[in-house]
Amino acid sequence: MGVPEAERVRLVALRYRAGELSTGELPMAAAELVADGFDSSALYDLAGRGRRESASELEPLLREVLDEFGLAYPGAVDGKRWLVRELAARVVAGGATPAELAAAVSDWDSEGLDQDEAALLGLLAVHCDCCAGYLTAQQFREWEAEVRAAAAALSGGE
Repeated sequence: MGVPEAERVRLVALRYRAGELSTGELPMAAAELVADGFDSSALYDLAGRGRRESASELEPLLREVLDEFGLAYPGAVDGKRWLVRELAARVVAGGATPAELAAAVSDWDSEGLDQDEAALLGLLAVHCDCCAGYLTAQQFREWEAEVRAAAAALSGGE
């Protein structure tokens, strides 16, 4: 049918930890889950909050939501690993280019990443704003092909 409830809740937390969702976007993400029929008192509370509330007020509610669904609060590395894989899947699906992926992770290090994730990050480091201008058209196409292959291997979309 779709993604199981607990996984959808976990996805909100991962997106938040990865910086894909701001603190102010947490209430709307919670409201979408409530609208989809998710049942949790902490989720209702989070959904009813304003987007201008502080992280010190909203983050504990997110932790409570996760507890109610039997989930652990993800660490920053968990969020980073999820985002690398999510961005790789977007490249494979044609929703993002290798250059866009490189820009999204340009200041990241590979700490906490597995070998495949770190390898993709290493390939992406070749394409920074200062270095990209030195690649020939052929080198750029080869780099894009390497990134697409690494992204496909990482996301299982070969």
